[in-house]
Amino acid sequence: MTLQDIFSFTLGNAPVNILCRMKRDILGVPADSAELQALQEKILALPQVKKALGCQREDGFIGTVIHGCYFGGFDSTVDLLKRNGVETTHPAMVKARDCLIHWTDYESDHFYKAGNAMDEHGRGGFRSVVTRILLDLDADEDVPLIQSQISLALDAFRGALSHNSPDDFSKKATFRGQPCRYYIKGVPFPDASHVDILQRTLSWRTEENTAMVERSYRHCAELMKDYADGQIYVNCGHFVGPFNYNWRGAQPVDPHAAYRISLRDFDSHPIDFAWFMKGLSRVSRTYPIVRDATVNGYTHGLEKLLTDDFLNQVSPEQLRNFKNYAAVAPSWRKKEHMACDLYFPVLLELSRSGVRFE
Repeated sequence: MTLQDIFSFTLGNAPVNILCRMKRDILGVPADSAELQALQEKILALPQVKKALGCQREDGFIGTVIHGCYFGGFDSTVDLLKRNGVETTHPAMVKARDCLIHWTDYESDHFYKAGNAMDEHGRGGFRSVVTRILLDLDADEDVPLIQSQISLALDAFRGALSHNSPDDFSKKATFRGQPCRYYIKGVPFPDASHVDILQRTLSWRTEENTAMVERSYRHCAELMKDYADGQIYVNCGHFVGPFNYNWRGAQPVDPHAAYRISLRDFDSHPIDFAWFMKGLSRVSRTYPIVRDATVNGYTHGLEKLLTDDFLNQVSPEQLRNFKNYAAVAPSWRKKEHMACDLYFPVLLELSRSGVRFE
């Protein structure tokens, strides 16, 4: 099938939550249109969505902790609601955002102690998680916490310009018998949380800051292109957490080259296929932080992946992990819904890369 054939199939067979996101996020149908309002009502009646909204406390807090699994963790439950197509203008989402902006009970949260230690190391700790939830809920960027996290991210990029090797900001070690590194406390280097926050905000983008971040991003990618020491962890007493960004995958490529995307690359770690697909179906809007030559090749690679017998290439183990961690369709009782669930993330990413569908 052609890309348009696959898009037409998905549009014609998608369950309500995927259909809503296709119309809103790919076709550009306004969220306040009668068509999408009708779909929104059906989404709110989905069992998983009703269960998630039912986890909201009277004060607006969703779940029981800031950082955790679906229905308990504020962050993951908001992500679940958004991936199902629930608008951030829904009263429950507005209430959740307002609650978090004015929340003062953070020291009672189970993640606060470890997260605060990570924040003291300059990494993506408790405050970073709260910031990303606020951004997921479309909070204004002038919220003081968001501005402070943007400043920390800029400091991490600025500081990285003075490094000449990974030894300048991390130390070799082993964790559970595997090679790894540990960040040196107080030594700046951008990690996944810093990149994510800058990708999702605009207020920092002065000409000077944009030039510095782009220069640093390319410097970091060059510095890390041959990195082979495993994950980079932050060590806070008994707590260990990985925060390295995939700098090897960030390497710019020839814009005319075909970006190699193969499902066989995920065979040794099938769960990575789920994270890859979940990343493609992200809901919160992101903005480039570097003018990168990868987009044309990347788009070509995704097009080839989708039209090259995609469904038959997915292994049973990849499919199981996708269903557990990245699926959006309420049920796979219909094979068409399973196919739509797999097609949708790639179609969405292609549309974000400039491919137009009708």
